[in-house]
This record gives sequence, C-alpha cells and structure tokens, in this order.
Amino acid sequence: MIHGQEIKANHEKWMNRSLSLAIQGLNGASPNPYVGCVLVKNNRLISKGAHLRFGGPHAEVNALRAAGPKARGSKLYVNLEPCSHWGKTPPCADLIIRSGVSQVIVGMVDPNPLVRGKGIAALRRAGIRVLTRIRSKEAMDLNRSFIKYITQKQPYVYLKTACSLDGKIGSVSGQSKWITSAESRAYSHGLRSQMDAVLIGANTLRKDRPSLTSHGQGRNPVRVILTASGQIPSPAAPPDQGSVTWVIHSNPSFKLKTTPGAEWFYLPGNSKGIPFARILDFLGNRGISRLLIEGGGTTSAAALESNCVDEIIFFYAPILIGGKGAKSVFDGNGFKDLLQAPKVQDLKIKKIGPDLILNGRIRSQG
Repeated sequence: MIHGQEIKANHEKWMNRSLSLAIQGLNGASPNPYVGCVLVKNNRLISKGAHLRFGGPHAEVNALRAAGPKARGSKLYVNLEPCSHWGKTPPCADLIIRSGVSQVIVGMVDPNPLVRGKGIAALRRAGIRVLTRIRSKEAMDLNRSFIKYITQKQPYVYLKTACSLDGKIGSVSGQSKWITSAESRAYSHGLRSQMDAVLIGANTLRKDRPSLTSHGQGRNPVRVILTASGQIPSPAAPPDQGSVTWVIHSNPSFKLKTTPGAEWFYLPGNSKGIPFARILDFLGNRGISRLLIEGGGTTSAAALESNCVDEIIFFYAPILIGGKGAKSVFDGNGFKDLLQAPKVQDLKIKKIGPDLILNGRIRSQG
C-alpha cells in the first residue's frame, strides 16, 4: 500500500512539473491548448518541453528532440493527451511511438473530437503503457479556455474592470484615468498578452481611446470594437504596433463599410443591440478562444446579463468616489431577483501595489 502511494506521489510530482512548463505557453499558444512535457528515466529528468506558440512544435516534440536517443525506455509525462492527427504539425503520438518511450502518463483526455482518446489508443496499440487522469483536475483547470472553445466553439470570456472600492469606474464628471495604480496597469498589459482578443464598447473608445495592446509585454490581442450604430471615431483604434482591429456593428447601412486599419463585420441585432452570444459565436468561428472584456459599464452589463461571462478580474483601488451619476462597473438593467444574480466562486484575492485584484469564476444560472 505504501509502495502504491509512493508511485502515485511520484507520478503527481512529475505531472506537476509538466503543468508548470505548460504555463509558459500562456503568451502565445492559444487557441491551441497549454501543454508541458517531461521525460524521466530512473526517476531523473532527461528533458522537458512546452508548446510555446500557435503553429509551433508541440511540447512532446520539443521534449523528445531535446532527449534524442535517451528517450528510449523513458517515461513521458504530459498534461494533455498527445494528438493523433495532422494539423499544423504532425501527430505527436506517432513520434512518441518511434522514440521508444516505454510509458506515457497523461493528465487529461483531449476534448477535441479529432483526438479524444485516439492518441491514447494509438499508443496502447503500439505496446506503450498509458496511465491517464493524473492531476486531471489541475490539467482541466489550466486548459479551461481551450475546453470551452473546442466543445462550444465560443471563446472563454474574462471580464476585467478597474474600479474604486465602492464599484465606480469613473467620477460624476467622467474622469476615469487613472483609478488604479501603475502597477495594476502593467499587470493588465501582461494579461492582454495572454488573450486572443480584447473587446470594448464604442463609448469607451470615444472617451478613452485605449490602445488595447500589451505595451511590449508579449503579443498583441485582436482589438474588437462593439458598436450597434457603427458610429465611432476614425481611426477605429489608435494605430499601434501593427495590432489588428475588428469593428462589430449592426447597422445595415454599413454592411460594406471599410476604414484604414480596421475590418468591419455586420451582425444583425435587435432593440437591445447585438446579442452577446451571437458575438461569441462569431469570434469563436474566427479562432478567438480567450476574450478579455474591458468595458465600460454598458458592455460589461450586457455580457453579464446575457450569461456570457466565465471569469471576472476586478482591480480595486483604495479610493471612494461616490455619486449617483458616477459610472458603475455594471450599468445595465441588473437582476431584480437575487436568486437569478450570477454567483462568483473560487474567489482569489491578491495585492498589487496599493490595489487589490479579485479573481473568480461565474457559476452559470442556466
């Protein structure tokens, strides 16, 4: 019994190493999953690898290349099932089989219908022992955005806001720069580099003219401007570092509209604007797996009230603004019935500079 517990603990130790490597892909792997891989022989690390960028070598490929002939007879730990199909790169399962690895330990089964157990089956047919679901909860949590994207064809939605302790995103006079600290703003720039797209409403564009880039901290996300009327400043977003800008609107008169530096897309709307689920379907079809909503209050409320937010990231500054007319984090209709109000779970709080960051998952109300 003790021996079995020791084996389990050992597997978990090396899978944890795989998970820590997978995080290296946060700035470039999506819409692919985040994957790390280690090769171990006689309980010693031989090589390691991570999937760092979309279209680049997978984690298993990097680890096996680094190991070379030493891979033969080793154990391979990977947090996601090795792929078994041709995509932008060859199947990893085939490479693992040719490498002579004796055992593969997998964190979670790939939810992609093109894989979903096929990689594991191919390894077993080749005589390789496969152990699955080691640290599976952690593996699924790390790739929660990929799971949603691949199973629902919609991006995983983060809603981010910077506000006062009393939930205001601006004063009664409209001042909003800067509520939070320079440290929080730098953190936000890094957060953008982990996203495929950042979305704001036209009012935020008119008022703040944000760059919506990573400010040199990594790749720049696609900038998405949401406007029902199609009436926005020109250019649609400040020209900056070659960022791509998409304008989504519901004005039939602008179906063929083009402007320098921006692509325009028409989505039919209703009296309340463009349904948020329709926007997510559109973005998912264009390869957006991680979406960051940066407000303002009207856009944030529309997303929340449409049950389209998966996770919140709130930056709280140690300031009290007050005022009935001051803009709040959510400026929509709200939820009259508290039982229908979205519940936030898995709350995490940390301090950055003088500010607090609150992060939590939204529990769907169905």
